[in-house]
Amino acid sequence: MSTGNRKRAPHGLPDAFQLTEPRQDFGVVLMAIIAAMIFQLAAPAGDLSRFVAIVLQSTVIVLALRAAGFHRHIVHLAAGVLGTLSVLVGVALLGIEDVAPTAPRVLTLVLVLLTPAAIVAGVIRELREDKRVTVQTVFCGLSLYLLLGLAFAVLYGAVEDVSNQYFFSHDEPGTTNDFLYFSLATLTTVGYGDFTAATDLGRAMSVTEALIGQIYLVTVLAVIVTNVRRRSG
Repeated sequence: MSTGNRKRAPHGLPDAFQLTEPRQDFGVVLMAIIAAMIFQLAAPAGDLSRFVAIVLQSTVIVLALRAAGFHRHIVHLAAGVLGTLSVLVGVALLGIEDVAPTAPRVLTLVLVLLTPAAIVAGVIRELREDKRVTVQTVFCGLSLYLLLGLAFAVLYGAVEDVSNQYFFSHDEPGTTNDFLYFSLATLTTVGYGDFTAATDLGRAMSVTEALIGQIYLVTVLAVIVTNVRRRSG
């Protein structure tokens, strides 16, 4: 048989990028994200906490790739690259004085933004194979929702790092805990009022996060949960 008649992989992707491994529980990914958030909310501000947060977020990515069923070579490669990167960041944070806070924030943001790609790939595979919405889909939807809060928290911190103004109106620099706390309160529209954005950009970002969070809840997540109930009814 000629080479031209050989069966091509879906979408023309190399075999290593195909979701060929057995799917794993996305509930583990959700629990890892929650653990990372709890740590960032509870841990004292400092370089060690930043390093641990990066390690936790790297772990979330590897778990998401594994849950989606990416080829084991991709999972192992991602684990190796992220592990090495985490070690290098740890050495820089703990061994070098006066490391700019923007660098670990940017890395954290990149890690947070990479994770949804693996989760969405897993959702697409599940819908294609199962032809229905399952509890795993709900786990994926909740994971994406929490990652949205994490992403905005990092963005808030980055805005303060690169500007000449404090992000919050109480005229004190915010910590990682403060930004995540404010982001989750904004995302869920709780609005305790103990933290408020001081600048026009900060207020615009806060409103944007609140709108995205509410629209996501009443559309994407609501549709997912409703279809799970219909299926089980």
